Amino acid sequence: MIKHLSMKPTGWFQVGWSEEIPPGGVKPLKYFGHDLVAFRTLGGELSILDAHCPHMGAHLGHGGKVVDDCVACPYHGWQFDGSGANANIPYEDYTVNKKLRKWHLIEKHDCIFMWHDPAGGPPREGWLADLFDHDVIPADPAGFYPAYRNGAIVHKPGEKIHPQMINENGADSAHFKYTHGAPVDPIILGFDASGPIWKSSFGFRSARTGQVSLTHYARACGIGLSFTVFHHHGSANNRDLNYGFNRRLILSATPVDDERTDLRVTYFFPRDHRSPDVMPQYVRDVAADTERLFEEDARIWRHQKFIQRPLFAKSDVEIYTALRKWSDQFYEVAGAPVGPMTVVDET
Repeated sequence: MIKHLSMKPTGWFQVGWSEEIPPGGVKPLKYFGHDLVAFRTLGGELSILDAHCPHMGAHLGHGGKVVDDCVACPYHGWQFDGSGANANIPYEDYTVNKKLRKWHLIEKHDCIFMWHDPAGGPPREGWLADLFDHDVIPADPAGFYPAYRNGAIVHKPGEKIHPQMINENGADSAHFKYTHGAPVDPIILGFDASGPIWKSSFGFRSARTGQVSLTHYARACGIGLSFTVFHHHGSANNRDLNYGFNRRLILSATPVDDERTDLRVTYFFPRDHRSPDVMPQYVRDVAADTERLFEEDARIWRHQKFIQRPLFAKSDVEIYTALRKWSDQFYEVAGAPVGPMTVVDET
């Protein structure tokens, strides 16, 4: 029986960037087959609720407004607060005891992450990593340019790509040379599949010295969300190396429904002390390459089949087997649709 690749895994998923929803902003969302509304109060508090007003079924995200720390229905003005409770019916002197479902969320790294558990359970401790409070290479987030406002992002909505493909990158050292044109094959430095966050690291050797000069640290948080740190071992004063390699990346794939996925890429680049507030042009040039790098992977994912029992190369077998076994823990619902990707069960 094939139990992998459900489009309803458990975990944290990126559903947007914080700056997309300013104070007083309302935005319609759809994830895991649910119509949702996100709204931010004038004081800055963000909430995500089920979208349809229980009165007459209007979608609160299409034309709804923030009124008195609530989202007001565009149809008859019924107001719902951040907990989902009906706080006001403007033409009545009572409210109804009906709450819209409130979805758990966390805002960090200027991103919005939403918790999804098909069984309706609360977030589980230790299931979301931190891009800057890193276990090996910590950094102050204030030392990096904001990604969203500087265009260091990619958004590809509605792709027929399964979020598992994001996870496969955490074990794939060989593709850097053939997919991305890396001059050398990286070596696998280690991996840890013992907890809810997958950890792996690859090392790129210098052609001149033969020593590892760049390390790629991957941290996967369930299915379809990964945080990556690229650490160059040379001098931080070398402008090209510092801004070309010492970047941090969030790569996410969030199911919209049983067929489609929203993909997002968010790059953080270190601030240049000579221009700490405005991203210099040479950093913008690197950021502008973000979409090309993403497409090098996406053009594979869009046409890929998932082989249950791959014909592994010797260098693949240990890390890939561990990653596939680790990924299984997030597919908790039996019989859920397996999504758009063909699954091949062969030896």
